[in-house]
Amino acid sequence: MNTTTLPSAPKPAPKIPETQPQKPRRSHWWLILFAFAGIYAAFNVEDFDFLVEKDGGYDLSPQRKKKYQKESEELDNAEQYVIYALKPGYYPCYNCGESSLIYLNAGEVWKYGVTKIGQNRRYSIGEIPENLQYKREYVGDYGTCLKLEKYKIYHYALLPENLSRAIPLIRPPGNKVDL
Repeated sequence: MNTTTLPSAPKPAPKIPETQPQKPRRSHWWLILFAFAGIYAAFNVEDFDFLVEKDGGYDLSPQRKKKYQKESEELDNAEQYVIYALKPGYYPCYNCGESSLIYLNAGEVWKYGVTKIGQNRRYSIGEIPENLQYKREYVGDYGTCLKLEKYKIYHYALLPENLSRAIPLIRPPGNKVDL
């Protein structure tokens, strides 16, 4: 017995549902942008009472004068400091390649830095890793302190403590960059 298969009937084309033309959606992106701008302005607008009238002219407000005086004094009384190891051990290293720790002997430099606000305001309690000590090396104007800091960071590579390592470092282990 010979069986033949009949070809299957063609499938009907799928029905496309009839759709009505959609109304264009109104975009409210401008509303969102306006809201963000308002919030930003609310938190970033300074007080406009920076001028006061005085003797027919203008003068800075007392608050503005006080702010200038404070910042000016900070620039004149900056300090350049060093943070060094109090006792031998492993300390965080920000530029040691794959290793995140480095062994320092007592007295070896971990970081050089500059601050205009002093140690207590620069570093909160616990911010300096354990067994490291902050020591002020120079007090003077901010520009001179920055020059000293840069000099010490760049010349760290030549310190005997660094040259004695199998792989010397480009900068102290606690300095992430040359600044």
